[in-house]
Amino acid sequence: MNFMFETGRLLLRKMTEDDIGGVSAMRADADVMQFIRQPQKREEAMNWIKLVSSRWESERIGFCSVILKETNQFIGWCGLWELKETGEIEVGYALFKEFWGKGFAVEASKPFLEYGFTELNQPKIVACANPDNKGSRRVMEKLGMTFDHIGFYYGRDLVHYSITKEKFLQNK
Repeated sequence: MNFMFETGRLLLRKMTEDDIGGVSAMRADADVMQFIRQPQKREEAMNWIKLVSSRWESERIGFCSVILKETNQFIGWCGLWELKETGEIEVGYALFKEFWGKGFAVEASKPFLEYGFTELNQPKIVACANPDNKGSRRVMEKLGMTFDHIGFYYGRDLVHYSITKEKFLQNK
């Protein structure tokens, strides 16, 4: 499958069933999932891959596998999704913990922000995270997003950040 985006260190491509090993390992890791949801079994991970791949054709949104160019290793996922509660487009990301704090989440998210603004013509893109997830909040801030409020999303209270198309293009 062709890569959707390429950055300095990363290749981002649509997820496939071949990613089940990496996704399953991430979704079973309590540290990775501590701010997302309870760790999940392999079957639940496969259902998640199908879900986050199901809207590429109809709505041109979904999650991609994040591949480290140097080793061709699956290190996480990133992409755009619709925030069910508001209909806003949200950028989301998750990485294996050994890749935290190295700029990979920011690097993987930037092409999705650009895609959301230029290809999907979104006026703004949001991101949500557990209020205690300092790493994810730092990623949002490095992307130029600003804190809006704490709201009830995905069944719990989460911080809500956003960036407008205008601000993103100015920061580019």
